[in-house]
Amino acid sequence: MKKISVESLFQQAKERLRLTPLFDVDMRDRYIVGVDINRMGMGLTGYLKWFPYHRLQIIGKTEIHYLQTLKPIQRRKILQTLFSKKMPCVVVTHKMKTPADLLAAAKKYEVPLFTTSTPTTKFISEISNYLEEEFAPETTQHGTLMDIYGVGILILGSSGIGKSECALDLVERGHRLVADDLVYMKRLANRIVMGSRSEIIKHHMEIRGLGIINVESLFGVGAIRDKKRIELVVRLEEWDNKKEYDRLGLAPATTKIFDVELPTFVIPVRPGRNLAVIIEVAAMNHRSMKMGYFTAQEFADRVGRIMTEESDRKNKIRSKGIS
Repeated sequence: MKKISVESLFQQAKERLRLTPLFDVDMRDRYIVGVDINRMGMGLTGYLKWFPYHRLQIIGKTEIHYLQTLKPIQRRKILQTLFSKKMPCVVVTHKMKTPADLLAAAKKYEVPLFTTSTPTTKFISEISNYLEEEFAPETTQHGTLMDIYGVGILILGSSGIGKSECALDLVERGHRLVADDLVYMKRLANRIVMGSRSEIIKHHMEIRGLGIINVESLFGVGAIRDKKRIELVVRLEEWDNKKEYDRLGLAPATTKIFDVELPTFVIPVRPGRNLAVIIEVAAMNHRSMKMGYFTAQEFADRVGRIMTEESDRKNKIRSKGIS
């Protein structure tokens, strides 16, 4: 089971979450084991039967004000009971003043205690997004990921088919490279597949006959991005004269990544075909379909109407001839 140390959480997200530790403590042996978080409200009342100790704990304005209403002996007792369990960490939101009893209990049981200036609701949203991304199922795929007109397109194909050369052409035309050769993918909520690059390869590309190039250095930071949602798959393959390729686009194929079906276009490759332009058009067509304009269906409907009208016209002529 995947887990994240509190030390890792703090180092990676301290600026994003505005986290400040309230005292020095070893955070390496405290782990977050899931995306769920917990507000300590019910636990502070003394009801601990279903208290989820294994989750990241949050204390907001309501909890702080409630603690201030308790008698000192009662407050110390419940805090000592809670912090004696191996909670990963506790975050006090709104930059509320931390009660001395709360700080003392955290120090005694060496539970990392943070404060943040972020309001509770916003902090819950931000920490949930962070944990969801960290715990998302992930995989890798040999291919190239591009941001073309705002559409994340995963270009697949056998080795040597021309994926990198096509991507280089697209970059030269003003589009953005996310990853080449190896694409890291995560499945986020709402059926979103997010693609990113390898930290080792970063924004480098291998062009056969030329070698390794750095896209960022050659084309500038505007030619790259770190991650992008994958919305479309383009699969390049050698042209096969015996194969029947889709010529209308009424029923596009799909590629399943995790449990998400992504629309897929199979593009046959042969000398003379401008793959960069074809993929650009695929991106524009996908954007058009998202806005409700389905070109292939509109064309098929128009042809159907014309054929129906022509058939009706011929039937009328026949009926007049008979009469």
